[in-house]
Amino acid sequence: MGDPTGIGPEIIVKALSTEEVFRICRPVVFGDPGVLSRAIRIQNLSATLEAVDRIPQDGYLPGKIFLFPLTRLEDASLRFGRPDRACGEAMVRYIEEAVKRAKNRELDAITTCPINKKAMNEAGYSFPGHTELLAHLTGASSVAMMFLGSKWRIVLVTIHLPLKDVSRGVSKDRILSILRLTDEGMRKYFAIPHPKIAVLGLNPHCGEEGLLGDEEKKEILPAIAEAKLLGMGAEGPFPADSFFNGSGSHAFDAVVAMYHDQGLIPVKMLNFKEAVNVTLGLPFVRTSVDHGTAYDIAGKGLADPTNLVKAILTAANLEKSKKDY
Repeated sequence: MGDPTGIGPEIIVKALSTEEVFRICRPVVFGDPGVLSRAIRIQNLSATLEAVDRIPQDGYLPGKIFLFPLTRLEDASLRFGRPDRACGEAMVRYIEEAVKRAKNRELDAITTCPINKKAMNEAGYSFPGHTELLAHLTGASSVAMMFLGSKWRIVLVTIHLPLKDVSRGVSKDRILSILRLTDEGMRKYFAIPHPKIAVLGLNPHCGEEGLLGDEEKKEILPAIAEAKLLGMGAEGPFPADSFFNGSGSHAFDAVVAMYHDQGLIPVKMLNFKEAVNVTLGLPFVRTSVDHGTAYDIAGKGLADPTNLVKAILTAANLEKSKKDY
């Protein structure tokens, strides 16, 4: 369910009131009944909640929402955009329970709504985001964030780092690990046997032969060279400012970007409502919306469920199309 004080509850009850979701999967929610009931009332929906303690075998219908009621937060104390420690604990509990059931193969895939990272940390969970928490819960040795849009599949080398720390996170080993995950992801989920992967530089103009930075020479180029020796179709580095020029001159199956905004700005400019976050490296499919908690509109009934619907459909389609490697 994500943050109880954000738009997650609202987009969930809206998304699960549509037929589109139920044509492709059987959704269940991990969350809070009071919070979701409030979201239904705010938006004047006719949806109903049905509490369950196991995955139902049938009875799935638009507007009938099966819910694992993992928390019972005090509605009166919840203020939109003001998550407290209890909310932080709740966000993590929903994720933990979903992961447990996915690992037990009770679930095929997980789609997550946005969380508040500060509240999660204040509740005692020192992870910078969903991705790192999921890696911890599954014991995954390496994970990557991939963003799917209509034009680009973007995979990030560094994720939730302050910009001043990014260069320290751009290492040959990390880039090579991301290239491996990207190569495997393209083959596993998109049936691309020999994917072509573009690698972006870190510095302006890819460092201008060391004048504007040497990460390209010391870390990025060696990673690309080793990836090629391992049979991967990695090319680059390419200057990020000219790569996303819209001319279609670069024909690649995926793009590896060095840091968060370098890769996400072009994706969100083109597909803010449609882009979906996929975590590579987990033992199950996980997708997420490509937006935040949107506190400015939380509780007003204005939240658009389009991105959540897309994330759910993407999770179902990736699960159906995946191949074992």
